[in-house]
Amino acid sequence: MAAWVIFCIGCAALYVATTASSYTATAVLLLEPRRPAGSGSEGALAPSLDVGRAESELQVLRSERLLANVFNSLQLANNPEFGPETSEKSEAPAPDPKGLPGQQTTQPPDSVNLEQRKFENFSERFTVRRVGQSYVVEVSYTSKDPTLARRVANAAVSAYLWQSIAAKADAAKNGAEFLQGRVNALSSQARAAATAVSEGTLPATPTPDADARVIGAALQPLKPSAPRKALILGLGATIGVVGGLLAVALLQALDRRVRTPQDLVQRAGIPCLAVVPEVSRKTANGRREPVDLRNAAAPWLLDVRFAAGIRDLRTSIQLALASRGQDAECVIALVGCTRHSGTTLIGLSLARLLQEGGGTARLIDTNIHNATSPLLSENFDADSASLAELINNPGRIASARLHDFGGVSVLPARSPYKPVSSGASLGSPVFQSVIDHMRRGGYVILDLPPLSTSAESRVAARRADVVVIVAEAGRATVDDLSDVTSGLIGVGANVIGAILNRA
Repeated sequence: MAAWVIFCIGCAALYVATTASSYTATAVLLLEPRRPAGSGSEGALAPSLDVGRAESELQVLRSERLLANVFNSLQLANNPEFGPETSEKSEAPAPDPKGLPGQQTTQPPDSVNLEQRKFENFSERFTVRRVGQSYVVEVSYTSKDPTLARRVANAAVSAYLWQSIAAKADAAKNGAEFLQGRVNALSSQARAAATAVSEGTLPATPTPDADARVIGAALQPLKPSAPRKALILGLGATIGVVGGLLAVALLQALDRRVRTPQDLVQRAGIPCLAVVPEVSRKTANGRREPVDLRNAAAPWLLDVRFAAGIRDLRTSIQLALASRGQDAECVIALVGCTRHSGTTLIGLSLARLLQEGGGTARLIDTNIHNATSPLLSENFDADSASLAELINNPGRIASARLHDFGGVSVLPARSPYKPVSSGASLGSPVFQSVIDHMRRGGYVILDLPPLSTSAESRVAARRADVVVIVAEAGRATVDDLSDVTSGLIGVGANVIGAILNRA
């Protein structure tokens, strides 16, 4: 989830870093329509009429005529921000008289179309907004150039003032009720507004005859108005957090792996006999020391929680044997749910614990067809026997010498010095003879390979008095446990429960 949040924030930061800045300049206009001269009615400025008039004036500010006036007055036709200059367009190629009938040739846009496109690009960045229900109007323009944004916003306001004053000036010229001085005043105000439009500023002289009053000139923006970096970064972080939570929830809902003892009982329907924790093998300098199962004083074997888990396993096995009227000379089988489930370490630890209680325990490694040298075959004595050799040579069972592995008598699956015959099988009656010989006077622990790698584990599990499944927490799934349990029970094995290893 943290990686997803960092990724989303990084995408947002990349967008902010690569997006060109844009600036928005806003001029504020207050609409103040004057009553006609000689009108003494107080209802001339009725709110209902003012609302309609305000909306009409907004449409005037948005009109194409006013924007075209600003566009032409500021000479924006050749501004590269709105498109290529008119002089850069290429001449249209002459039609090929030899061309196929009906074949169309691509013609470059003419000057009229190019001018229209530039004007459309200019108009799209122009906005007019009425502030609430008041008569205050905000005229804004967005551009990559802050100076251009300020000039256009002010020019648009000046163009509106100019149109209003010019209309009144025309009416004054045609009407006999106004004096020539009134005409001159209106003309002067109109000229001042027109000059302001071309310069991108506000009129230098007051314009009292306009039906609006400027209450705030557009100032040059000091910082970009887009992109909104804080908003985009916050949005990226929010998307990352929400998306991460949704992903975690979805993964949790679809996760079939077994992680807790409750998963074994509720989801897989298998009793949990013990929980063996993951024990760190790091030394004082922070490095992981190599695995040496022969060392009975290894730090991970002396861990309190690890020892408690092995004791719980011993107690569960003894209770299961007591229910069947057995206590000693029994066979215990450990079957891994998946590869590298830790059956060897648990079997050795259980054997040591049983021997510390005054009993005798022997461990038999049954993975005779493993292509690699098993861990229990390290430092193998050439005079010691292996399970594969005893199956092929039953006469050596009575005189077989077991391998001493850290105080535990171990019968390795195979000798590292001799090849294993393809005829060796755990289903052979000789394997039962080996078990019967080893169980005299003590416990026999069978370290069986997973059913997914060796189907012979089912045959060997039938020869055990109790069978315990070893499931690695966070790796074994409910489906794996169900397959192993049904496979063992299907052949008649006495499955008493499962161990949650590395929890």
